Amino acid sequence: MSGVFLKLDPTNWETEESPYGEEMDMFRASVRAYFEREVEPRQREFEAQGTDRAIWRKAAEYGILGATIPEAYGGPGAGRFAIMVAAEELGYAPSGATAGSFIGTDICTNFLVDYGTEEQKRKYFPRILTGDCIQAMGMTESEAGSDATAIRTSAVRDGDEYVINGSKIYISNGAKADVVYVLCKTAPELRGRGISCIMVEKGTPGFTQRRLITQGYAGGDTGELFFDDVRVPVSNLVGTENAAMGMFLPNMALDRLQIIARSMGAVQRAFEMTLEHCQNRKIFGQRLIDFQNTQFMLATMETEIRVGRAFYNSLLRKTRDNTVTEAESAMAKIWMTELEFRTLDTCVQLWGGQAWMDEHPISRMFTAARVQRIFAGATELMKSQLGRRYLA
Repeated sequence: MSGVFLKLDPTNWETEESPYGEEMDMFRASVRAYFEREVEPRQREFEAQGTDRAIWRKAAEYGILGATIPEAYGGPGAGRFAIMVAAEELGYAPSGATAGSFIGTDICTNFLVDYGTEEQKRKYFPRILTGDCIQAMGMTESEAGSDATAIRTSAVRDGDEYVINGSKIYISNGAKADVVYVLCKTAPELRGRGISCIMVEKGTPGFTQRRLITQGYAGGDTGELFFDDVRVPVSNLVGTENAAMGMFLPNMALDRLQIIARSMGAVQRAFEMTLEHCQNRKIFGQRLIDFQNTQFMLATMETEIRVGRAFYNSLLRKTRDNTVTEAESAMAKIWMTELEFRTLDTCVQLWGGQAWMDEHPISRMFTAARVQRIFAGATELMKSQLGRRYLA
């Protein structure tokens, strides 16, 4: 095998300049070091009890949290690319398959950056930067997933307070979040135009958080949330009342892109590990790589990954220029997440029985890949959105 196949690192995947830029590539190095040194050695602990405060504070020490917080508030003031880089490294790290969305929920910080009041920024930004404020997005309900306008959780104004009732489910970091950005119906008769975003803090009377056990992301702290006459001050409203959907749509587009980034990182790492395995594993007196079928399987994977990387890089450049379209992000969501599942399935086949063992990183990455085709808009929804364009 030629040496060009040995490493598929995102910083040198192509000969052209990285679309992220030099500053973000330095940030990438910090994120990768964090996962290798701090998260990977503890992934079994997280499987048993979820992440702990110590690992979040370690992320703060590496300068990973609150990347988009402006310098005026003590943050790095990085662009939204930081979210993408962190997501790609989350996928690249085998421990990310255990930790779940984890630091990816730092995307919530953008709500405060863009729409938070001065009081909210002064209160939460310092805690986010130190890892003392774990955030979660409370949008999904049992009867309202992709269609956010169908949510039933309500918030009724009572003097200087909102009274919140309802529930949320499948919330990343929901089991341990210190603050949840809850989407509530404040004007139910207006449907999508009557939804508000209200922050609810851990420990508020009537607010219950329950950890859910998931098929993958064993340490991901996925949670179910219950609101029983939860009273919060009106000052917890983020942005304008009844205007949450306008706030969420740009962030949801970025959330979709970070899912795509995670898939990109995962396929790269899985291919690297599997190629090395095939070069070293011997069967019937030959290396696994010496079999033509193995070569064909690897060649197919690498070709598809390189096509995916070219598409992904084009999206990064369009994201930088704010020209990426809804259709393009939908196509990328379809291609990348389906590619991740195909690639991991092939890797399991080439590793054989080892990859069927739960302790093997490929096993964990394979299981984690399954939810990617559901997160941030299922494949079928993406196809439906694309298909409607043909009827115009």
